[in-house]
Amino acid sequence: MSNLTNEALVELITKEVIKRLAEQNLTSSPTAAAKPVALLSGDPAAVPAFAKERFSFADIGTYEGDIAPFEAVFIAKLSFTELADCALGKDAGKLSCAVTNAILSGKEVYLLEAGLPYKQYKRTVSNRNFYNMLEGYVNTLRTFGVKVVKEQWQGNNLERSAIEDNTADKVITERVAKELVEKCTGGVVRLRCGTVITPSAKDIFNHSQIKVEFVD
Repeated sequence: MSNLTNEALVELITKEVIKRLAEQNLTSSPTAAAKPVALLSGDPAAVPAFAKERFSFADIGTYEGDIAPFEAVFIAKLSFTELADCALGKDAGKLSCAVTNAILSGKEVYLLEAGLPYKQYKRTVSNRNFYNMLEGYVNTLRTFGVKVVKEQWQGNNLERSAIEDNTADKVITERVAKELVEKCTGGVVRLRCGTVITPSAKDIFNHSQIKVEFVD
């Protein structure tokens, strides 16, 4: 080793470092490539494409009360009781407990509209007051930051802008319009029918050439 020149010594050290780094990458790449884990209630086949790209999923049955290992909660199916418990912040079951802890921890919670058990009665319901009570639970969850994903937006072409606006008063102000324009990637902002758009918000949409669509 003492006969090596400085240049040869540097070259030898460099090769050894490269070798060690390559060995480290081989052993660590599976972990580095792993997706963050989200909790899932319901059928994995119902999960939107954007979610499958971002997360791997663990069944809600595996949840033991600690939300820390999970980055989000996806609800593709829930019962009437679970809906009420989630809206009221009751940790009576694994799903409501996970949702409550996720909201308190600032983690994302997604509720797939197709998983709401009362929606099948939308056109045939005979007691509108009872139906509206259930809708009220969903609206309460929206005010907590839960994102409701409509059924027709669960295909492979789903974009982030397809997730409905979660403003509690359903009035799109200039500030809200700017936020929607900034996160819109498909040139279309979809809002629920009945949403009010202020004149200044309309100007924002017009100047940005963003198309606004209203859906049920």
